[in-house]
Amino acid sequence: MYTRFFLLLPVASILMLNTIDKTVEANSNNKPQPLEEFYPRIGYKGVDEALNEFEKHITQNVKLPLRIPSINFTHYFGRFTDLKGEENDSLEVEFYGAVC
Repeated sequence: MYTRFFLLLPVASILMLNTIDKTVEANSNNKPQPLEEFYPRIGYKGVDEALNEFEKHITQNVKLPLRIPSINFTHYFGRFTDLKGEENDSLEVEFYGAVC
């Protein structure tokens, strides 16, 4: 059994090296999507609009913090998720700041 293992080891090594040594080409024009295009596709919208939907759903006013950190935010997104028939409905708010 050990002799078969030692005979198969070099063959397996050669096969692995042949598959690893392949050249991969990437598209240099492939740029990430802007946040303004990507987030609406997955259900995010403006914070005020998502908050209004959430308030209508729970029939209460929601008070968000008045004090905002001293970070310059570039993007604000909100998403209200209504899981029909379940209690775990949610409001998500995401803030993105510029990278310095």
